[in-house]
Order: sequence, then C-alpha cells, then structure tokens
Amino acid sequence: MNDRRERPVQGDEDTLLRRWYAASSEARPIPSNELLEQGDRARRGRRTCRNLAMGAVAIVAIVAGIVGAGAWASFRATSASSGSPNAVAVASSTPSPVPTGSTRPQSPGPTFQVASGPALAEHESILQMHRTASGGWLLTGSRLLVTDGSSWRDCWRSSGGDVTSPYLRAVVAADVIRVIAGTTLWTSTDACASWAESALPIAPTGVAFPTGSTGYIAVGDQSGSNQEARIYRTYDAGQHWTATPGKVKATVGPYGSAFYGTLTVAFADADHGWQTDTHTLWTTANGGGTWTKTILPVPVSVHGELDVIATPVVGIDGSAAVAAKYDPTPGMDGARGQQVFYRTVDRGAHWTATSIVEDPGMLTMSLVAPTTWVVLDPSEPPSLQTTTDAGSTWHTITVRQRWPFNGGPIDFVDSLHGWMVVSEPEPPCAPLVQCDYAFAPPIHLVATDDGGATWVELKP
Repeated sequence: MNDRRERPVQGDEDTLLRRWYAASSEARPIPSNELLEQGDRARRGRRTCRNLAMGAVAIVAIVAGIVGAGAWASFRATSASSGSPNAVAVASSTPSPVPTGSTRPQSPGPTFQVASGPALAEHESILQMHRTASGGWLLTGSRLLVTDGSSWRDCWRSSGGDVTSPYLRAVVAADVIRVIAGTTLWTSTDACASWAESALPIAPTGVAFPTGSTGYIAVGDQSGSNQEARIYRTYDAGQHWTATPGKVKATVGPYGSAFYGTLTVAFADADHGWQTDTHTLWTTANGGGTWTKTILPVPVSVHGELDVIATPVVGIDGSAAVAAKYDPTPGMDGARGQQVFYRTVDRGAHWTATSIVEDPGMLTMSLVAPTTWVVLDPSEPPSLQTTTDAGSTWHTITVRQRWPFNGGPIDFVDSLHGWMVVSEPEPPCAPLVQCDYAFAPPIHLVATDDGGATWVELKP
C-alpha cells in the first residue's frame, strides 16, 4: 500500500505550506478561505509570468539536477560507510539519559498544540511513534523522545549515528522501555534514568513482549534457497534467548519464493501469537513450538487476490484484529482494492471478517484496539473513517485544512486523538531532466484532537 500522496507544490504554494506549518505550531490554523484566496492570487501570478520563466526554469532545473546528483552521490557514499547493517550490529548505541525533570500527566487534548522540546533535525527520520492517553513517544534514526503532553525530552540516544530501519525498534509497555539497536537490547525500568544492555542472537525486524519477562524476536532469513524465519524466545526479560523449535518457510508471493516483506510478530499472551511477512499470517498456540499458516476467510463481495496483511493488534482481553488488502494486481504499490478487517476472540483459533472498506490505493490505518479502527484516505478531499464497534458502523470526518504535504503513518489512542507523520513534497522536476536530491524532504509530526478534522504541528 502506498501511504503517501504525491502532489508537487511550487512557488507561492510552498510559501503557504510553510505558513500552514508555522500557524499550526501556534495552534492557529489558517482559515480555508484565506488559503484559497491566496492560492487564486498565486495562480494568476504564475499565469502572467509562465511564458517568460519557462526558459530560465529549464536551465536552473538542469543545473540543480547536476548539483543535486553530485550531492546525493556524496551523501550515499557517506551513509554507506556508516549505516550498513554490520555497522548497526556492532554499534554500542550507548544511551545518553537526560534528567527527568518535572512531568505533568494530562489527558489527550489541546495541550499537544504547545508541546515543545528538542527540535527534530532538518532531515531526521521518524521510524516509529505512538500516542498515549497522557503523552506519547517517537523513535527517530538516532534517538527515542518521550512527551507528557506539554514538553518533550530525549530518553535514549544512539552513539552510532543515524540507524536505518528495520534495525532499530522500540517497545514501550507500562514502566518498561526497550530499544533494539541491531543485536543490542537496551532496557530501562526507571523512566529513562538508567539503561541495562544485553545481547541479542539476531538483528530482529519483529519484537514482542507479551509479559514483563516473556518476549519474542524474529527475522526472515532471505539468503540461500532454504529460507526460514528465525524466532527466539526469552523467559527472563531479554537476558537470555533460545531459538523456538517451530519452523516457518518462506512464502511464494507476487515477487517469487522469498519472504514477502519484513517479518513482524504479535502475541496475545506468553503462548498465543502471530507472525506475518505482510503476505502470510502464521499462528502459534504453544510459544513458537509449532506454527500454522492461517487462512483468512474471504467475503463473497471481495474481488482480487490477497496482497498485504498488517501486523495484528491485540487487546488486553486477548482478542485481536488484523487488516488485509485484496486487489487485482498484488505487489503493485498504490493499486486500488479493498481492505477487509478481521477479528478473533479465541486467540487466533478462528478469524471473522467484520468489515470491508474500499481502498483507492493509498489508505493508511491505525488499529487502536480490536474494536476501534481509524482509516485515513488522503484523496481530495482527505478524510478519516472511524469505527468503535469493530466495523459495524463507520463515522466519516472530512479534513478541513488543505493538504499540501504527503501523509504518512497514523497512530490514534482513541477515535479522536491521534498523531500523523507528514513530509513536505519533493521539489518539482523539469521535463526531460532526471532529478536526484541530496536529502529527503523535511518530516513533521502533527496531532489531532477532533478525529482528524483539524491538525496542528508538534515540536518534538
């Protein structure tokens, strides 16, 4: 699925974009009529100057493309020398705890509009984020930040520079914070004040801790012809790990015989859980002793083939939900299809299709709980659909603001309060010119407290 909407922004529209972000950080969104009036004036100005500017634009674009390509090549060379998987595995990633300071637990609400703290670097990536009832956290390529709803602070920082996903993951549960950096596990039980280090047998892409002491890590081995998942279990909170005896073979998917995507895991308790490579879902009822391929029932109104399966989300009662996309062209990013939502109330023994949502090819979603789901459609006009009864009824909210950016992952704590990662559009590329940019567009974190009708920028 394509979670991004591409729409180049030029000229004065880019100015409007930055003004929108500035206004959002001050909790004062620009009225839609003002934006539209300014957009009309910008378009009239562009029509007047277009003929005179076309030649100059072409020349500038060619020069910029050449310069950008050189800068990008240099940037790639630098990244390759410090950001390879091997480098990640050996980096100590020593955390640099920050004084806790004062905190003020708050319920989700307008307080997020004034959250402040250490600003994200211009090209700092956001790998994970999660909003909670009293704050939240986000993981970038080099650090973990936490917020109480009014301010942000660094919780953990890597000493190995920017670490590329999927070799960096965070798991935050109750008072225990875990950061996985390559083959190193960092654990804090005192709100980031101190950290304990332990070694992992693999650099996992999937991590789950269903209890305080029991955890699982997994990775799909895509080397050689005998492609199997490697899954390990711990009984002592990550101090020691043992390979599980259950075997999972690679799936023959749209791209051939290989693990279709990054292997992830989710567990309802210490023994019942699931793993998926985004194309196949496997279930265990004995802590990884054996794994069974799960066949999800396909409603008669669904057309196309199974394309993508999300990672199941588990409720406190052991129930779980998962979303699967079906479309006529599996493996084609951004293809139109249907999202089918499934539920299980017996820890995976049976799955029931409970709801179907049309997908234009760019939906992104947040499975808040087994019965509460939020779906974002960035098409024009962008909207969000929310259900709190496992898909029996859906409520649609239209975004009131213009969207001159690319919407990314969303994460909601309930049907009203959520976060979203957005990135500014890439610069336009002149015809017949191959554009190559030295850096990815800046990334921002925005929040909503009204189900997605309005958004404001946070300043982590």
